[in-house]
Amino acid sequence: MAVKFIAETDTLEQFRTEFNELCAQDFGDKANLSGAISATNLIDAMNETISIATSTAGWTIRDETSSTQIIGGGNTLSVLGTSNQIQAVVSATDTITFSFPNDVTIPNNLTTLGTTNTFGSVEISGNNIRSVDTNTITILDSLKAATLETGSSLLVVDENSSIPRFTSSAAGKALTFDAVPLFSGNVEFDGATAGTFKTTVTATDPTANNTITIPDITGTLITSGDSNTITSAMIAPGALSGSDLADDSIDEAKIADDAVGQDQLKSVVNLQILNSSGGVLKSLYGAGA
Repeated sequence: MAVKFIAETDTLEQFRTEFNELCAQDFGDKANLSGAISATNLIDAMNETISIATSTAGWTIRDETSSTQIIGGGNTLSVLGTSNQIQAVVSATDTITFSFPNDVTIPNNLTTLGTTNTFGSVEISGNNIRSVDTNTITILDSLKAATLETGSSLLVVDENSSIPRFTSSAAGKALTFDAVPLFSGNVEFDGATAGTFKTTVTATDPTANNTITIPDITGTLITSGDSNTITSAMIAPGALSGSDLADDSIDEAKIADDAVGQDQLKSVVNLQILNSSGGVLKSLYGAGA
């Protein structure tokens, strides 16, 4: 059916001819409509015809937005899946099966309505994640978290003012290291007030494996910078010998009464006082050198 077109320059006779041909050839004679059709114009007749066809040999499909499409007799409804998302399989008799492929791609977000969801052997229930077949979940890539806590929250690992921090809520803030920690740098200690001055413990680059043993006793560590710290109670009996004392360092006040006898004198000499008969009245001992 050719397009009927009336130009602005056409005459009234040309318009009459085109209009008559349109009615006679394209629309047809209304008198030839089937008696089963009650409509009196072309549009209503077409709608009535479609209604009759679909009620006998056709049907209508409708989606969630209430959009409809008529499937007439002899027509084919094509149900198409999407690669890696959903697949449709037609089978006998009059059956169509929808399923997911082995590898599913979700281009946007996935929202589940249940409280517990299982992906393979990993279960997500609310805020909890666990393995359904073992007690271990293996993460092959790096894991970043604002805060990490143990199951009972006794240990918390976080960042305090951009400094990593371990916080223990156990009794006495105890934290057990069942390992040998290796420190590649210094170890710093805060005092009673955190963030002020610090005590830094460092080690000179060792040339051999060295061991510092802390004794089984309560006390204060003493450094070479101490003065007036060591007491006599800290020196074991017999621990000092003459070689440990500086020359001319012991004065008279440090020598006990009657502590020096003739045996302690160097190159001892003896001055004797005799009576008239030659008997010794007194012996005086002195250093001969």
